[in-house]
Amino acid sequence: MHPLTALGISDAAMRTYVDLVEHGAATPGELAGRVGRELGELEPLLAELRRLGLVEPRTDRVLPVPPHLALEELAQQRAREAALAREIAGGLSQLWARGAGRNTYLELLPSPEAARAVLDRVQVDAREQVRAMTVGNLASHHHTIVGGLFEALERGVRYQVIYGTSVLHDPEARRMVELCADAGEQARVVPEVPMNLAIVDDRWALVAARASVAGHHRVAALVVHDSPLLAGLAGIFEVFWKMAVPITSDPGAGPDPETRRLLGYLSAGLTDESIAREMGVSERTVARRISRLQEMAGVQTRFQLGVQASRHGWL
Repeated sequence: MHPLTALGISDAAMRTYVDLVEHGAATPGELAGRVGRELGELEPLLAELRRLGLVEPRTDRVLPVPPHLALEELAQQRAREAALAREIAGGLSQLWARGAGRNTYLELLPSPEAARAVLDRVQVDAREQVRAMTVGNLASHHHTIVGGLFEALERGVRYQVIYGTSVLHDPEARRMVELCADAGEQARVVPEVPMNLAIVDDRWALVAARASVAGHHRVAALVVHDSPLLAGLAGIFEVFWKMAVPITSDPGAGPDPETRRLLGYLSAGLTDESIAREMGVSERTVARRISRLQEMAGVQTRFQLGVQASRHGWL
């Protein structure tokens, strides 16, 4: 591609200018003959070249203009246009910022400490329910139970909390989760939670996330008030909640040997027909027992049942 085409010049116009440079000025008729064009076809090409100042039409001849002079003038014009565009963009950005400021459903929090203070307010402000998911304390690796949680549970606030498995790998964190579950919190776990989220009564939410940006760990947090964005966050929570596996603080004595045998067959990937044959019962009986186990474990799928069985050491 010839460099001139980057400035919006067509290949045909570029070849016309090259011809003028190589063979000199010419009448429109002569030039049309040299480049193999009709006069009617030549005029749009000359218009392209005039726009960049590369040709100077006379009454009877077309003269090429030295490219440095023509394009230097173009460069200065583009520089003036760019400076004007930046000036206009600056003014419009201020207008945009003032308009965005009227979107009062978003509040950016300045620090992790500010986010922690808002998180403590969740327990005080909640009236009916709190739906949350957590990857742990974003500001440090020290695990704590948020202040006011037990008092909110005693007031009758319903808590649904999704934990990432990374939180539960820490024995101290696991103990805290079990304390919350004993107090009435409905706790579930998924392999990975992308951010910290707490939704209060569908009135507002606290969102916080941590990531590496330009080689540094950054934490961003904001409060989202009643808005389509809040409804979207609630929808995200519900999707994760359906996929998550319940956490129970006391698995009890575990299943009887026959149930353990059934769970073993399930984990091995046997079909209901194969399991029924191995256990000497009907397929309907197998399906009914599996359904009962799912209900007892508080799960919806066989995969979740397998995860729960593995976690409690039933396999």
